[in-house]
Amino acid sequence: MNPRISFVLQMSPSTSYENLEAVARNLLEGLNVLLNSEQVKCSIFLDGPVIEALYNVAKPLMFGKIQNAIRNGVLEFLGGGYYDPMLPLFPEDLQMMQLELHRNYLKKVLDAEPQGYFNSSLVWEPGMADVLERSRFDYALVTESAVQDALGRSTPVSGWFTLEDRGALIRIVPVSETLSKAIAEDNLSWRSVAEQYCRDGKSAIALLDIPSEPAEIIDFFGRFVDFVETNEVQTRTVGFAVDQLETCGTISFLVSAGRKIGLPSTARTCRELLIRRPEINMHHKTFLNLYRRARCVLSGKKWLEFCHALLPAMAPLYFRDMFNRSGMRSMMVRKRSNKLLIAASQILDDLTGFSGLRVDVCDFLLRGKKVLFCENPESSYLLDCGIGGALRAWNYKGAKINLVNSWRDDGEPSFAFLDCLLPNMDFTPVKLEQMLYDRKHLLADLYDYRILRSESGTEIMLDEEQGFVNEERKALFKIKKVFTFQGDAAKFTVSYAIDNLAYVNTKGYFGTILELGLLSRGDVNKVWIDGKNVKWNMVEPLLYPDGRLLEIRDEKGGCVFRMGFDRPTSIFVGSIFGATSSAAPQAFQGIRVFPFWNAPFKVLDRKSFKISVSVTKR
Repeated sequence: MNPRISFVLQMSPSTSYENLEAVARNLLEGLNVLLNSEQVKCSIFLDGPVIEALYNVAKPLMFGKIQNAIRNGVLEFLGGGYYDPMLPLFPEDLQMMQLELHRNYLKKVLDAEPQGYFNSSLVWEPGMADVLERSRFDYALVTESAVQDALGRSTPVSGWFTLEDRGALIRIVPVSETLSKAIAEDNLSWRSVAEQYCRDGKSAIALLDIPSEPAEIIDFFGRFVDFVETNEVQTRTVGFAVDQLETCGTISFLVSAGRKIGLPSTARTCRELLIRRPEINMHHKTFLNLYRRARCVLSGKKWLEFCHALLPAMAPLYFRDMFNRSGMRSMMVRKRSNKLLIAASQILDDLTGFSGLRVDVCDFLLRGKKVLFCENPESSYLLDCGIGGALRAWNYKGAKINLVNSWRDDGEPSFAFLDCLLPNMDFTPVKLEQMLYDRKHLLADLYDYRILRSESGTEIMLDEEQGFVNEERKALFKIKKVFTFQGDAAKFTVSYAIDNLAYVNTKGYFGTILELGLLSRGDVNKVWIDGKNVKWNMVEPLLYPDGRLLEIRDEKGGCVFRMGFDRPTSIFVGSIFGATSSAAPQAFQGIRVFPFWNAPFKVLDRKSFKISVSVTKR
């Protein structure tokens, strides 16, 4: 007996495409190949921007052909979020807005009413049933492994199951990861795998990813049609298969961590991404901060205008721990995510008439501890007093860039102005680079803070004792660290007053670490010190003695970063590299800057340093 398979074709979120118009043109050609076959019936999911691109490039005859295939049951367009978000990560009203936008656009363009819900990440959490029922969905696709866990089974699962949650009912359709992989990889065992799902008149559900490279799309559809016709596979849409079968049982509780988002197989929920990767968590919490602020002050058309700017930041690309422009391990993707959020922030500023300098003491990262969020119309800063008074975020709105945007393979967040006291020893640039990466000898204890306002700006004064241990020697310092922010410019100063409280002499080098998401691979000769191009090659670390002004010209990012010092300063500059998909540390992830001074502390001695920082648009 020939296997009965319901194929789901899906294309990755459009935000990863370099040329969406070319993707749309090739996708139309591919759909034409599929519709010219008389043996292929399938379901397909495209997010909103792809459907919009199809509408812009398609001719009326082709769209008529697609609409006719939908009416005849040859094609089924699945619904979902307009930007294909992982719904559980976001507030309910934004979930509904995403679903309605996608549904309305399908209705407008293709005259199609989606019956089934699909999300390319296949995540699921309790509470989604109510949202999907209110959005008029009959069934939802989830991973087979999640249904197996819910049923306590390890054998293949097919058909559909009912899930009731607080009075909301949805039909759950499992997608076979094993069969999908076998077909995608041309594994000859696919037929025996499919037969395990096709008993008692059931259909196996297989998910195939349409390639995002325009040149590969038409070939994909050609091979797909050849596979169905050559093997005489009986195909039907998922909606038809669900309507023809009786329920296979009831599921009481369902949760799925999804697919292809960078989580290990042991993960239980997509929320583990927020714990594992601080960059993803920062994107998520910045998004929620903007949402909460706007929800309090905007309504009507202004609220919709803001949401139009904010919704693209919900795309799954910004919540994947993946390489090669497929997730946030890519510096290009992180820069794009920051650009979206900062653009939404600027629109919120305009809609609310924001000016001056705002300082919020809040649990910005939703970790149960307060941080300081400072913002003016030109820039914003997230200051964490609990980790040595370092900056967790530093957004320059003029170029829509977050300067603290590098990536660490050890899963630790990036910081700026993370202070340390290095031991008194001779070190080469390479040895210093390793010490800075390992974050040894940090002065990162909790600071008390005071906020002092004046006409020229706002001072945030951090004041606390900081302990220091080096081998068998211990020291104790009283450090006063003061950030002075201006109300109308992307400029600030950081000043230090350090008192040696120990009754011993302490020798060492005091400095502050900045892990910056500036420059890109190949941006050589972009570092200037004291007006001279130091011709840094971005491979070997650079150590420059007695500098007074550091300038980094990020032409692609559209900004110039400057640090001025009140005295001659040793300046270290080195690249931050991360692992790639081949496990070789070759991916450029930012630059590390470390200005430092020789600081021999005598008993009860005091040292003072001052840094002036500015960012301008290039």
